[in-house]
Amino acid sequence: MSIRLEYIVCNKNGDELNRFTIKAEAEAYDSVICAAEDISLLLEPLQEKLKLNDDQVYAISEHLAFQSDEVKLALKQIKKVKPSVSPANNKKTVESTEESEKQGKVANKASKK
Repeated sequence: MSIRLEYIVCNKNGDELNRFTIKAEAEAYDSVICAAEDISLLLEPLQEKLKLNDDQVYAISEHLAFQSDEVKLALKQIKKVKPSVSPANNKKTVESTEESEKQGKVANKASKK
């Protein structure tokens, strides 16, 4: 008699997705499936807009998860813009700094008396 150990990866609904004999492979596949489920949550706003069904959204999510290296490279090209300081905000900052300095001087004079 022999014993065979299998690792079964299931989705969040408990449906069997794949079987593995090596634990590391099962865990790697599971991490991709978890990422796909998270991505599908990000795509929910598009689901109504593009009239996609759940299977289509999950297929797109799964594809993006399995292509994670390419997706990461594509996302690294996005340049983040630093928030600009508008003159109105800058003026408020200067005014509040001046007020704080005045209050500090008044407090120092009062404590010296």
